[in-house]
This record gives sequence, structure tokens and C-alpha cells, in this order.
Amino acid sequence: MFVRDCMTRNPVTIRPESDPLAGVALLKSGGFRRLPVVDAEGKVVGIVTRTDLDLFLSKAGSPGVLKRQHRVDQVIKREVVTVPPDCPLEEAANLMVKHKIGSLPVVEDGRIVGIITETDIFKQFAAVLGGGSASLRLTVQVPNVPGQLAELAGRIAQVSGNISSVVAYAADRPERINITLRVEGPDRGTVLKAISDQAGLEVLHVWGGEGEEPTALHH
Repeated sequence: MFVRDCMTRNPVTIRPESDPLAGVALLKSGGFRRLPVVDAEGKVVGIVTRTDLDLFLSKAGSPGVLKRQHRVDQVIKREVVTVPPDCPLEEAANLMVKHKIGSLPVVEDGRIVGIITETDIFKQFAAVLGGGSASLRLTVQVPNVPGQLAELAGRIAQVSGNISSVVAYAADRPERINITLRVEGPDRGTVLKAISDQAGLEVLHVWGGEGEEPTALHH
């Protein structure tokens, strides 16, 4: 998954010489919280947020004075964190967490080509993990050694199960690893029986597959 797969292309932007009221109007009409500020060549020179504009406007005087004497570049944050379109999605998410920001302008060859927000990332991860799907969601813990995922997939395939998504992540102990899968085809009982005697495997959680409530299981 890459930023280009879920970014908004040709995002709404504003020029640094625009008046702050124009920025507020764009934010309101689009339902945005922030706007990239770009120069005449499309290069990102800053970013402006609704909070910053509201604070500035509360101190700036009448609308007439604003248009004559004030510009967006008096309000913008000039140190902008950006990403290229081929940035892995998880790295973009990590940048948002690290810098405590909710969006990233996407820049290619020095010019803005898109914007990606935390909501875009949430949607993509939900899609990858099968959020809203009626398929069986299974979380297991296995020894952190080669071959465990292959064996698990093989056992599911033997009962005609199709793995539509899989994510592996660290367990509470370094010698173990957690694996979450979405499985289509066989019912819950069939899948659980197929994997029940895999050495070192522990079923942590089961969701869906038969219209049932989620279940936490431990062997």
C-alpha cells in the first residue's frame, strides 16, 4: 500500500498572497481542517489550519482591513512535512503520529500532486483488514520461526478456505508473533478444527464467519 493509492489528487490549495477570509471560505465549503499553501509554480510553501485562521481573524479587525492589509502568508506554518506518492502508507502514518499532524501534502518533482489525511489512512487499513466484511476474522499466536504462516495457510487451504487478507504483528513476547487473517469459504468450526493441532498455535480471537458474536479463545 502506497500513499498514491488513497491520496486525494489535485487538492484544494490557496496562494500565500490570498486574504485570510478566502482561506476560511475554502475550508468551510470543503469541510477541511487545513489547506496547503502553494506558490505560482505549485510548490508547497506552507500549510494553514482553520484554528490558526480563526485565531488570526479574531485579532485582525474588520473584513475591509483584512483584505487590504493581511495575507495568508502571515498565518501559515512554513515547516511542512510532505511525502512522495510512492511512500509506503505505514510510513506516512508514522510521520503523522511523530509530528502530531492530521494530513500530509503529497509532493512530486517539487510540486503538490495530492494530500493524504488520517481518515484516508483509516479507510485503507480498514479495507485491508476486511472491515465490514462477513468473512471469518481469525487471530492466532504462533512461534516466531520460519514456516508458521505457510503451515497455517496450508491448513486453511486444505479445507477450501481462501485467505483474503493477512497481517502479522509483534506479540507480547519476542519468541511469539500474532497473525490476523480474513478467511472466506468454510465455516468457523471447520477452520478451527483444521488449525487446532498446529504445533505452538494459540487461537486468540474469532469474529464472524457464521453470523455469530466475536469469541476470545485460548488453548
